[in-house]
Amino acid sequence: MVAKIPKSGAGLSQRSGSSGGLVDYLEKEVQGQWFSLDREDVPAAEVTQTLDQNKRNLNRDADKYYQVILAPSQAELRHIGSDPEKLREYTRAAMEQYAANFGKGIEGRDLVYFAKVEHERTTNHQDRAVQVGDVEKGQAKEGDQTHIHVIVSRTENLARYTERKKSGELDRKNPYHLSPLTNHKDTQRGVVKGGFERKQYSERTEQAFDRAFAYERPLTETFHYAHTMRHGTPEQCAALRVQAIQEQQAAQQRQVVQQAAPEQQAAVQQPAPEQRPPLAVAAPAQAPQEPGPAQQPAVPEPAAPEQKRVPQQQPKRGLKL
Repeated sequence: MVAKIPKSGAGLSQRSGSSGGLVDYLEKEVQGQWFSLDREDVPAAEVTQTLDQNKRNLNRDADKYYQVILAPSQAELRHIGSDPEKLREYTRAAMEQYAANFGKGIEGRDLVYFAKVEHERTTNHQDRAVQVGDVEKGQAKEGDQTHIHVIVSRTENLARYTERKKSGELDRKNPYHLSPLTNHKDTQRGVVKGGFERKQYSERTEQAFDRAFAYERPLTETFHYAHTMRHGTPEQCAALRVQAIQEQQAAQQRQVVQQAAPEQQAAVQQPAPEQRPPLAVAAPAQAPQEPGPAQQPAVPEPAAPEQKRVPQQQPKRGLKL
């Protein structure tokens, strides 16, 4: 997430005058579709009129408005599906942090701002690819380039200020003049109280996105990491690199565990196969064995033929001569 408040650029050369130049410039991609804290589809003419009228006690050459640019990374855009409604929701949350960052006890409704979502960006002289000659200036950037432009009045919301003062809620004589480009940072002494810590605001906008959309931001995507890599000591940079590597390894281990968990759960929940009684297996046929001598059945001997008794003939007695 990149949150920046440019000091110069297209439409910002006349911050001491009307905001109409910046409003007209931001109509380049699509007409209308401006939104505020509590309104949608505000016409460009009304945006200019409302911002220009919300000023009091400012010198002729003093800034009357500022621009805030909120540029989510492509990973963040994928996380929310580049949903326009979520981008508007995030913008309002980021402007709440903008108000709180002044340390004056004000809220988003104490601001007058209008915002617009754009989807295209072109290369400029600050891009490394342009500096080394790989691409030309003004060429469309690849990938999802959705970002938000916000124009915010320097003077706090006069209508709300007047209402609160009449009700006795406020005893301040004058409304706040809120400059995010001030060099004061949480000043507690002198005429100026509070200030605006721009590094802290960048971190607050990241945290607002993470809370709103449950985004688990890697260390390498944080403002703290980028700022340290650019401005930190060699020791600080080395320590953060080690921390980033450890975080990446831990994330990979969690991913492996998460991928294995459904498979393990499915294996546990899978019903056990139905238990069936074992099939009776017929014993293999055995070749008939000739019975041994002891096993041979007794065969009855054939009965002897019945002999007929022949009556013996008595010898005939002869007559004695």
